Amino acid sequence: MLEKISFTKLIKEELTTNTYKESEIKSLLAAFIKVNGIISFSNDGEKLTLKTENANIAKFIYGLLKERYPRAIVSFSFVKVMKLYKSTSYLINIVSGVEDIIKGLPVDLLNSKIPYELHNKEEKVRGYLIGTFLASGSCNDPHTSNYHLEFSFNDEEYATSILRLTNKIKSTIFNFKTIKRRNKYVVYLKRSDQISDFLAFLNANNSCIEFENIRMDRDFSNTTNRLMNCDSYNFKKTLDIANKQIEYIKLIDEKLGIDNIQNIKLKTLCKLRIDNPEANYNELASLLSEELEETISKSNVNHLMIKIKKMAESF
Repeated sequence: MLEKISFTKLIKEELTTNTYKESEIKSLLAAFIKVNGIISFSNDGEKLTLKTENANIAKFIYGLLKERYPRAIVSFSFVKVMKLYKSTSYLINIVSGVEDIIKGLPVDLLNSKIPYELHNKEEKVRGYLIGTFLASGSCNDPHTSNYHLEFSFNDEEYATSILRLTNKIKSTIFNFKTIKRRNKYVVYLKRSDQISDFLAFLNANNSCIEFENIRMDRDFSNTTNRLMNCDSYNFKKTLDIANKQIEYIKLIDEKLGIDNIQNIKLKTLCKLRIDNPEANYNELASLLSEELEETISKSNVNHLMIKIKKMAESF
């Protein structure tokens, strides 16, 4: 049986197939290296390791680095983790040319602030947030009732920097918030319409359409259920009221006799109510109008029912 692909994976794999401007690619690589990069030092010099659990992301980042830094020595490997759940970590190892890569990108591994040069154009902001989502983002399956998109970080100051960066987006206003969850600092969106807008901002268009289709189906289903529940409630309420009114009419018939009621509208309505216990006031008004060959309104029926109640309570 094929394993169902998660919605997060669907978004990330779409992002790895898109075409980007050079400024977006630099921002994307800067963000990915900042979040997932680990620098180590040895006698042979600096080594930069990038880690991800998504094979497509690893191939995508590897390809971008090889294309832009052909002199760098970049290798690709993976590690299988055999714990409660089997998982595979994919590693991009840069053993030569690390300094050129770091200098060529707007990234500072020792500073939690995002370089100012990434704030001045929306395409740079977009690229940086795409790289950040590829490195640490997730989005709940829209089939669930809990809409949620987030970035997760180890550094509180960096999480705050990402929050500020989202405020630089001018085309759409997003209401990102932050929260500490265990030992992580999370920047998140909860509103379904904003999650959809954010996917569109990232140019994850297919994922955005999928999200919207599922969301609309859910909303339609929920609306239908609410209407059905409302109809059921209204029908029960109509029956409860009708049963009480029939009790009043039976008491009047016992004490006075329906045929002895002088008011023709009142007498006819009593008979119609007994014969039509499920009818609402609109339906009773229509039946009464047909019976008397004159127009009787819903409010007129309500007024007559008040008279029936008072008459019954007088006995």
